[in-house]
Amino acid sequence: MQPGTHIGKVIVEFPQPFQDTLQKAEAAHSTTHADFDNSASYILVGGLGGLGRAIAIWLAERGACHLVFLSPSAGTRPIHGELVHELESMGCSVQLVRGSVSDPADVKKTVAAAVATAPVKGVFQMSMVLHDQAFSKMTLDEWNGATWPKIQGTWNLHDELASIGASVDFFVLFSSLSGIIGQPGQANYSSANTFLDAFVDYRTRLGLPVSAINLGSVHEIGFVAENEETLRKITAMGLHRISEQSLLDALTLAITVGKQEETQKHSIFVNNRSFVLGLGSTVPINADNNATIWKDLRMAAYHNDAGTNVEVTASSDKLKSFIMAAKTDPSIISSPETSSFLATEIGKKLFGFLLKPEEELNTQLSLSDLGMDSLVAIEVRAWWRQTFEFDITVLEMLQMGTLDALGKLAADKLLKVPA
Repeated sequence: MQPGTHIGKVIVEFPQPFQDTLQKAEAAHSTTHADFDNSASYILVGGLGGLGRAIAIWLAERGACHLVFLSPSAGTRPIHGELVHELESMGCSVQLVRGSVSDPADVKKTVAAAVATAPVKGVFQMSMVLHDQAFSKMTLDEWNGATWPKIQGTWNLHDELASIGASVDFFVLFSSLSGIIGQPGQANYSSANTFLDAFVDYRTRLGLPVSAINLGSVHEIGFVAENEETLRKITAMGLHRISEQSLLDALTLAITVGKQEETQKHSIFVNNRSFVLGLGSTVPINADNNATIWKDLRMAAYHNDAGTNVEVTASSDKLKSFIMAAKTDPSIISSPETSSFLATEIGKKLFGFLLKPEEELNTQLSLSDLGMDSLVAIEVRAWWRQTFEFDITVLEMLQMGTLDALGKLAADKLLKVPA
């Protein structure tokens, strides 16, 4: 259907269970506004970052009058005081509790502080700690540091609310796309977010309010927007970035579906209370877009959506033409200019991932000076394997030292690849 090459009419018929799911989704999306109880307390865990501050203001604008924040850095930065002052000017009472959601004592202290003011009616679990590392090199501390805030922290919140008999209207968990599609170097963080999605199913079966947003990167606010290196990698991968308003709309949806009665009986593998926000590509998904996530078979639907007639860059077209010609006439590879040409083309692809201008490319500089690290090398390796039709390990790539050395390696191995 996508390229329009079929003849005649096409009829698409959805099975009844799918139609029911669509109707429920449309009903949930039709809810565009949320109001909060001004006689209740709301707890925000890790809510002092960019996203948390935006959400706190959103809560205050919609009637929330008692907000309690739990964060290891609570009250240590000037912007925290500015947030408190702004919220108080909107009629809110604000409490900052310094502590870790991973510590049951700190969670107990936070809930007690909230209850002392007003009954707890809602929780936003927004904790996030990153310790990115290749899994083979990851230490136990790096694993626990990233997983405990989400795993043990969520259990602590659940248990403490149960111990005081709190009847909350919502329990919103901030999960991540990393738990859905995975990210290089984030086995720990991905696992933590996968747990959150499983926890949604657990609380659902208990008949308790709960929902999870598997969140992508948010434009202009939050961790990604405030960290240039992370933003560069996200952009290089072609991942879609959502707006602040889209996030707030998703919160309304999360609160709404999180307290609806569970009526899904056609599948034990689907829970509408857990959903994805921000999964999409900003560039055509084709052979020249080699972000590793789009090579996953689970992303096949996006390849269908991308169409079949996609323009490729002049540089990639030039390299492909060269390789095709070399297969016909291997003597081309023996030319003295071949290694230099390949080194330059590999460098252009590397700079494409790094979002650097090609004018700064110097094939004699070390790969580390050019910006290649193990995570970027994973992306380059995927492109290399598809382009040259033979593999190279990340370690082998990094040990080459320079683009010139990589170009020579590519030329030498192309001579050995059968036509």
